[in-house]
Amino acid sequence: MRWGRKKSELDAEIEAHIRLAVDDRVARGEDASAARRCVERELGNVVLVKDVTREAWGWVWLERLLQDLKCALRQLRKAPGFAVTLVFVLALGIGANTTIFSFVNALLLRPPAAAGAAHLVELMLRNAKNSGIESYLPLSYSSYIYYRDHNQTFSGMLAFDGDPLPVSWSNGGYGQQMHGQLVSGSFFGVLGVAPLLGRDFLPEEDGVPGKHPVIVVSHSFWQQQLGADRAAIGRTLVLNGTTFTIVGVAPANFTGILIGDQPDFWTPLAMTTAIRRDTHYLESRDSFWLFAVGRMKPGVIRTQVQADLDVLSAALAQDDPKNQKNLSAAIFPVQLVPGPYRGYVAAFTGILMVVVGLVLLIACANAANLLLARAVTRRHELAVRSALGASRGRLVCQALTESVMLSLISGAFGLLIAFWTVPLLLGLKPASIPVSIDASFDWRVFCFAFLLSVLAGVAFGIVPALRSPRRDLVPALRDEVRMASPRRAWLRDSLVIAQITVCLVLLIGAGLCVRSLLNARSIDPGFNTHDLVLAQLDPGSMGYTEAQNREFYKQLLDRVGALPGVRSASITNYLPLGTTRLSQGISVDGYQPPPGQKEFEVQTMFVRPEFFQTMGIAILGGRDFTLRDNDSAIHGVVINEAMARRFWPGRNAIGQHFKSDNETLEVIGMVRTGKYQSLSEEPQSFLYRLLDSSMRATLVVRTWGDEGAVLRSIRKEVRTIDPNVVPIDMETISQYMALPLFPAHTTGVLLSAFGATALLLAIAGLYGVISYSVSQRTHEIGLRMALGADQGTVLRLILQQGARLTLVGIGAGLLLSLAATRVLSSLLYGVKPTDPITFVGVTMLLIAVALASCYFPARRAAGTEPMQALRLE
Repeated sequence: MRWGRKKSELDAEIEAHIRLAVDDRVARGEDASAARRCVERELGNVVLVKDVTREAWGWVWLERLLQDLKCALRQLRKAPGFAVTLVFVLALGIGANTTIFSFVNALLLRPPAAAGAAHLVELMLRNAKNSGIESYLPLSYSSYIYYRDHNQTFSGMLAFDGDPLPVSWSNGGYGQQMHGQLVSGSFFGVLGVAPLLGRDFLPEEDGVPGKHPVIVVSHSFWQQQLGADRAAIGRTLVLNGTTFTIVGVAPANFTGILIGDQPDFWTPLAMTTAIRRDTHYLESRDSFWLFAVGRMKPGVIRTQVQADLDVLSAALAQDDPKNQKNLSAAIFPVQLVPGPYRGYVAAFTGILMVVVGLVLLIACANAANLLLARAVTRRHELAVRSALGASRGRLVCQALTESVMLSLISGAFGLLIAFWTVPLLLGLKPASIPVSIDASFDWRVFCFAFLLSVLAGVAFGIVPALRSPRRDLVPALRDEVRMASPRRAWLRDSLVIAQITVCLVLLIGAGLCVRSLLNARSIDPGFNTHDLVLAQLDPGSMGYTEAQNREFYKQLLDRVGALPGVRSASITNYLPLGTTRLSQGISVDGYQPPPGQKEFEVQTMFVRPEFFQTMGIAILGGRDFTLRDNDSAIHGVVINEAMARRFWPGRNAIGQHFKSDNETLEVIGMVRTGKYQSLSEEPQSFLYRLLDSSMRATLVVRTWGDEGAVLRSIRKEVRTIDPNVVPIDMETISQYMALPLFPAHTTGVLLSAFGATALLLAIAGLYGVISYSVSQRTHEIGLRMALGADQGTVLRLILQQGARLTLVGIGAGLLLSLAATRVLSSLLYGVKPTDPITFVGVTMLLIAVALASCYFPARRAAGTEPMQALRLE
């Protein structure tokens, strides 16, 4: 910190040494001036002495670094256009990488908000009969209790419901939607999270079902809805018709340990029936809905935990073979994304990181080309430095300092780009997905941007830095202009070829995803996707009986059907292509179920009359439901065409009978086959049954015109029937279809954006190389024209150079694309990874744009005046 002072002291010390030696010689009778010359000769090079002394101090590298930084700043001030261009190119690449990494950080790297998270393990069940992600499932309430009470390796264990829980809050006489989470009484204690105000749950509050209606509210709810009132402890809230007492306020920024969850409150599992109005969750052994987490005892390792849980799993299978057979316990480190799903998230984000890494690679190649071009203009300066004693290593360090400083500036702008683009990517998420991702920047994102900037600076700066002028020092000192030759341009050409290769891979991937998105939008889901609005309701959560439920939906249908702009209305328990799945086993005479199964599993939907008319599903045979179809011993059902072809091929399916759960079902109608789980699925059997009553159902309404006005009218009618019933989701069919289109839409938008960026960078690189080549060959071009070459010849000469680079890059890119695009096969709809139309179309586009970028410098070269070019010698 006192470097200047130490240098002054060194100068004074050397001067004092010289003066003493001179005084000694003068005392012996020598002349003062002659004595000083003798002393200086004996001492040698004073500057060298100072350098050796400073090196002995051990901080000379810092002095040199500061010198290099000052030199780099001077160089950038002398060439602001070069600096701005290079920073812009690199900022695009670094910004794209930082944007995607912010999501990787949010999903995979950010630790859960728990004390001592390294000692927590997540417990899930694994079905040995299945494979992959489908083999894992949560715990039932009874299995959680068994593991909690019988394990020997956990000091505490918690459980929570991972599904979003919409709740109606009776606020001022009107219902207002909230989201809560059912948790065990040990939830906060095992996580080591202390409430900001009040307390968490007591053990006895999670014992007797429905006895202790208490909640802990979130910090954001406490601030926004309760006015940050510290006297909120003890206040009551009416949720789903039950009065709950606030006992605590969670700390700020705590939203649980599951990605996307932002509950407004937490309540004990013992209150499940009061919240959900369904005893099935707590009483049934075949309802798997709880995520479990255990805190390991001191000194216990995960292998011991796994061995302990294996013993308990075997005991559970013996006690309840019907529901626990083939099920074993599996443990994972506690992360925001549950263990079984992390591989899929990592694979998807990994693909995106590779894509943006390729964009950065193109940016670095561009930057390297810019530095190579600039190094030629600085040959004389570098030669002078070398002649004055600068070593090759010293020149390389100075060049790397300049490139790293440029990349750090680019990294700062890249962070700014990422700050703008992260909200745009979050906007791609459909509103129907109840997940909120916190992709805010933290120290990991900043460290990533810093390290990436440094690595990028070294990557694009190392090759130009190593091209020192020391070997051809004399020509450089003479500032001789040499004719450009292919041998000397091989490095720049190689970088351009690499840019075009990578660009073609990204553009082909983007083209495939865009075609896939267009195909997905044109896929017929089996129902009319125009002029349709949806509203999900749950009057059962308010404690409605079946009779009250039935009356509520009857009044709602009557009122909505009479609204202006409504053509028809009906109700279903869920809609296809959503997140809900419901199947039932059936037995058909003459058909044996698959090995290991007692019945055929067929996806089932419960609907009210006029559902098919409202949804625009064509009835191919038979009739629609009536309210009398469940009155007889034989219940009428409607099947789809795929089910009719599977079980009654070549016969009329209408009137056929089959069984399900000891019920006899009769086919009364057949509808066209649609898409039920995903837009890319193969035709599958599907069964429709009459909806009698349901706690939660979806109202579907076919409209004539203004969908927004109809939705507002529906909300008004619901409030008229019961002001405390709140529609959980209200959306148009286009908003609903955003969910099944989400994979195709996301990949299409992202790869298109990255492909366009790569194209911009690659074309800029090709234009720069051709322009630089023209400037280097000005003398040659003038000589050719003086000897008789016309403008057309010169134009072809320059275009041939660009075309050669483009064709070589395209050839390599096509080979690489054939292998790389196979990664996208699972995300494509109706298009193959080797689709020839996409490959040919993108290739022709790239050739056209590349030649266009070469044309302008070629035309400038063709317009060169021969005499002016020859005078440049």
